[in-house]
Amino acid sequence: MEDEIENTIQNSETEISIYECLTKFKEPLLNSIIKSLSIPAESKGLDAGCGIGSVTKLLAETVGEKGHVIGVDLSKDFVHYAKNNNQTNNTQFIEGNVNSLRFDDNSFDWVWSIDTIWPGPKELGCPSEDPLKIIKEFHRVIKPGGSVFILFWSSQKLLAGYPILEARLNTTSSATAPYNKGMKPVNHIMNGRYWLQKAVFNDISAKTYLGDIIAPLSGNDRNALTILFQMFWGESESEVTENDLNDFKRLYDPDSDDYILNKQHYYGFYTYTLFRGKK
Repeated sequence: MEDEIENTIQNSETEISIYECLTKFKEPLLNSIIKSLSIPAESKGLDAGCGIGSVTKLLAETVGEKGHVIGVDLSKDFVHYAKNNNQTNNTQFIEGNVNSLRFDDNSFDWVWSIDTIWPGPKELGCPSEDPLKIIKEFHRVIKPGGSVFILFWSSQKLLAGYPILEARLNTTSSATAPYNKGMKPVNHIMNGRYWLQKAVFNDISAKTYLGDIIAPLSGNDRNALTILFQMFWGESESEVTENDLNDFKRLYDPDSDDYILNKQHYYGFYTYTLFRGKK
C-alpha cells in the first residue's frame, strides 16, 4: 500500500511539473490572447478546468484587484498546488466538475476554458464525448450579456525541414487523440462555433492565434518541445514505417548530430483556436 501511495505522489508531481513547463512555454501567446479579449476590469470570471492555476493567475491580473476569478478543476492535486502556488487576493480555487458546476445561474461575467472540453473517452481524461452539456452549463452560469471563451491547441509545425515526415506522424492515433474514428465529426474541436450556437449563445466568432518558437531556445522551451514530441508522436511506433520512425528518433535524440533542437536556425510554431460567444 505504501508503494502505491508513493507511486501516486510521484506521478502527480511529474504531471504537475509537465503542466508548469508547458504553461511557461505558452505564456507569451496566452498573454496576447487574454489582452485581445478586452476582459472588463473588476469583472468576475470562471476558469473552468484551471489545472494548476497558472492561467487563472494571468486572468486575475487582467481583471485587477477589484475583480475576481474562480478556478475549478476535477483534480484534487492540481487544486492543492494552485492554492499553494498561484493563489492571489482576487483568486479562489475549488474542486469541481465542468459537467455540473456548483454555481448559481448568472454568477459570472465570463467563463474561460482552455484545453479542457476535449470530446473523447474518459480513459483519456476527457470530461465527455459530447461537449454540448458542458457548454450549456457555461451558458447557465454566465450573466446576460456575459461572454464565454473556449480555447484549444489546434495545430503545430515542429519538425522544420521535414514536412513529409511530420505529416505522416500526424496521421497516427496519438497525434489525433482524443478524437478517433468512432467519434461524431460534429464533436471535433473545430466545430466549436456549432456547439455555441446549439447552446444558444449569440455573437459567435472564431479566431486562431499563432505562437512562434525561435532559436536560440531556452532550457524550458527545449523541455516543453521534448514533452510535445513525446505527447504527439512518442507512441507512433506501430503506425509508421521503420524508416520514418528512425528519422524521427534521429531528430528527437539529444545525442544525435541531427538533433533538431540544436539547429541554430530552428523555427516552429503552434496555434490556439478561440471560440467566443455572448449570452
